[in-house]
Amino acid sequence: MKLKDFFARFSSDTTAGSANQRLCFLPDYETRTGRVWYKLRSGGENYALLFSNIIDSTFADGSESRANMIGEPWEILKVTLGICEGPKKAPEKTAAVTFGGCERRFVMGKDTFCSDPVYIGAKMGDWLCYEITFRGKTFPQQYERAISSAVVTDGEERDGQSFPFPLTVANDRRTLRKIAFIGDSITQGLGTPTDAYRHYVGQIADRLPDPYSVWDLGIGYARGYDAATDRFWLERAKTCDTVNVCFGVNDISRGRTDKEVIADLEKILKALKKAHCRTVLFTVPAFDFTGKKEEYFRSVNRAIREGKVGFADAVFDFSECVAKPAPRDNEAAYGGHPNADGCKAVAEAYVKSGIIDRIYLAR
Repeated sequence: MKLKDFFARFSSDTTAGSANQRLCFLPDYETRTGRVWYKLRSGGENYALLFSNIIDSTFADGSESRANMIGEPWEILKVTLGICEGPKKAPEKTAAVTFGGCERRFVMGKDTFCSDPVYIGAKMGDWLCYEITFRGKTFPQQYERAISSAVVTDGEERDGQSFPFPLTVANDRRTLRKIAFIGDSITQGLGTPTDAYRHYVGQIADRLPDPYSVWDLGIGYARGYDAATDRFWLERAKTCDTVNVCFGVNDISRGRTDKEVIADLEKILKALKKAHCRTVLFTVPAFDFTGKKEEYFRSVNRAIREGKVGFADAVFDFSECVAKPAPRDNEAAYGGHPNADGCKAVAEAYVKSGIIDRIYLAR
């Protein structure tokens, strides 16, 4: 199946954060099996997976992996999907996933590709077990995660993530709107319990009607200036009708000035608008910034609140939901990575803001 057909027909059916965070470096070119468990939001008959050999955003200090780096050649030997009772549970039966009619697929260079459709017949709230057996040495991985994953050796599972994750688990159900959230680890859901799906994207999704699909493009350590390069990470967001943009914490933490952060946000929003997406710009979450970084944090948020950051269709004051009362509103009330209670406050405020009616339903 071609990517154009994939994006036209399929949409995300899980709110788990999904992205290529960093390159995994194994000691040798080896064969390995990995499993990931996803909670399905809506269920459906046919599913398809998306993969890429490109890193989406800079990891940590960038010494290991930077945005738009490319993995070395690796090979998919086998992928299966199966419905199970929950995370770390084995499916009773599995369905083989194919790529152009073949179980195996060689991956190299800037390869971005999808699987063929596979019949699953899932129901709302089912858990899907993804299993991949592959051969490789250097490839993209999702290093930080809020979902269960395991490396399988001689039939034994151990917690791990040193294998390729899909960039989305998608089905071909009818959707009214495709909604994306792009941001950093706060958007991904780090700080909330593993497999709980209580991060703010998950809790907003719980409050939306089923015909809305939700795709969480959040990734730990992510920077707005990486998204502003307008490569495949942002290209994925462009396939959605509405894109929520939440950046700034890592940018400011890594030395970006207020003017630079604002310029990066405008590049992102302009690129999304050019792709005919509706956009919602979030204020920078409170993150206990002090000194010059606090100045930049306040300056960026003031510009966003006053509508001085161009190309946004709406603004959502994320920071107000998770910050301590002024004058300590630079400090995080629910932790730098908001816990489930903080994410609940965000989701409730988001729904009350009217953004769903004003932006999601706008034509």
